[in-house]
Amino acid sequence: MKSFIKSFSIYGLIPIFGKFIGILLMPMYTRLLTPADYGAQDILVQLGVFFTFLINIEMYHGTGRLFFEKQNLSEKQKLVSTGLWLTAFMSVVIMGLGLLFHGFLYQAFFEAGSYQLAFYLMLIWAPISAYFTYLSVVMRYEKKPRLYFIITNIQLTVKILATVLCVAFLKMGVSGVLLGHIIGELCGMLMLCFTLRKYFHFNFSIPDMKLILSFSLPLLPAVLLASFQKPLIRYLVANLLDISEMGYYTVAAQLASILGFIQSGLRLSWYPHLFEMVNKDGYENEVKRIYNLFLWFTFMVSCLIILNGRMLLAILTTKAYAPALPLIGFIVMNGMLDIIRQISGCGPSLVKKTIYDTYIELAASAALLVAFLAMHKIIGIVGLAVAFLSGSLVKLIWGWQLTKKLTSLNLNMKPTAILVSLLFILSVGYSLYIIPIWISLYASVIICLSFAIWQRKQILYLYNTSVTALRR
Repeated sequence: MKSFIKSFSIYGLIPIFGKFIGILLMPMYTRLLTPADYGAQDILVQLGVFFTFLINIEMYHGTGRLFFEKQNLSEKQKLVSTGLWLTAFMSVVIMGLGLLFHGFLYQAFFEAGSYQLAFYLMLIWAPISAYFTYLSVVMRYEKKPRLYFIITNIQLTVKILATVLCVAFLKMGVSGVLLGHIIGELCGMLMLCFTLRKYFHFNFSIPDMKLILSFSLPLLPAVLLASFQKPLIRYLVANLLDISEMGYYTVAAQLASILGFIQSGLRLSWYPHLFEMVNKDGYENEVKRIYNLFLWFTFMVSCLIILNGRMLLAILTTKAYAPALPLIGFIVMNGMLDIIRQISGCGPSLVKKTIYDTYIELAASAALLVAFLAMHKIIGIVGLAVAFLSGSLVKLIWGWQLTKKLTSLNLNMKPTAILVSLLFILSVGYSLYIIPIWISLYASVIICLSFAIWQRKQILYLYNTSVTALRR
C-alpha cells in the first residue's frame, strides 16, 4: 500500500498542472473559439487519438506486461526496441491510409473546408502521439516517478505555451490547437528518447514480437471499439444535431476533467503495482483497500464538481456556453465509473485473458449507441452524456463479475451502487433546478470537512508521502 500510494501520489500530481492551466485558459479559448470551433477541435483531437490507438495497437501493454519477466538489460533492450520498430511500421501504414482517404474522412465530419489545415496537422500529430505514448509507458515501468513527473510537466508547459501562442497571438484558431499538441508531444518524445536511450537497439526480435502481440492483439478489438466510440459519436452529433452541440459537450467535459488527476494517477500507477504484487500472499486484501479508498475519494470530488458546476461555467465561459450545464453531472459520473472500474475490472488482465475486454467493449458500445439514438431527439446533447454513462455501467458491472469469476478477488459492490445512485440524483437535480450558489458552497464545505475527518489518517499519509517522494 505504501509503495502504491507513493507511486500514485506522484503520478496523480502530473495532470494537475495541465488540468489546472487548461481550465484557467478556458476564458480565453471560449472567447477566441466559437462553440462550432470548440466542437471542431474536439472532433479532430478525438480522431487523432483514434489514429494513435491504431498505430500503437496496445503494444505498450504487451511490453509492460513482459517487462519484469526480462532478467537483464539486454533482454529488455530487445523487448522495448521491438515495440518501437512495430510502432514505426504501424505509423507508416496508418498515416498512409489516412492520407489516401483524407477526403472521405474530412467530409464525414465537416461540410466546409475551413478546417482542412487542422485536419492535416492531426495526421502529423498522431504518430508523434503514438511514440510519446509508447515511451511514456516504458518510463513508468522504470519506476522513476519523480523524473517522469518532471518530463511530463515540461511537456505540458511547452504544449500549453505553444497552444496559447498559436491560438491567441497567431490567430490560427483550431489549427493552432493541433499545432500546440504537436509541439508539446514532440518535445516530450525527445526528452523520453534521451532518458530511455539505454533500451534502444537496432535488433528486431521475432520471439519478443510474438510475445507482445500475443498479449496485445486480444486487447486490440476492445481498444479499437473504445477509441472508435468517440469519433463515431462525434460523427453522429455533427450529422444528427449540430457541431455547436459538440462544443457544449467539450466545455462540460473540460470542467469534469478535474477528476483527471485521479484517473491519470491511477492509470499510470495501478497496473505496474498490480502485476508486481499479484504473486504475493494477501494481495486480494490490498486490492480491496485500494478500491475502497478510490471509491470514496472519487465520490467526494465528483460531488464537489457537480455542486459547483454552474458557478465554474459562469466564471470560466461566456453565456454562449450556458447549454453545457446539464451535461456536467453525467460526464462527471462517467469519469468516476471509468476510474473505479480500472480496479474492479482487473481480472482479465491478471489471468491474461484479455479477449474478455473485447466482449465488454462490444456490449458497452452497443449500449452507448442505442442509448444515444434513442435519446438525442428527446434531450439533445444531454443524451450523449447519458449514453456514455450507460456504456460505462456495462463495463463496470461485467468487469466486476469477470474479476470475481476469474480471480480470487470478490469486491463488495453495494456501496458503489448506493454512491452512484446518489450522484445520479444529484446530477438530475442540478440539471433541472437552479440551486443558489451559497447552498452549493455550503454543501461543498460540509462534504470536504466530513471526508477530511473520516479519512484524516490516509490524507495525511498521502500528503507526507508525496512531499517526501518529490524531495527525493
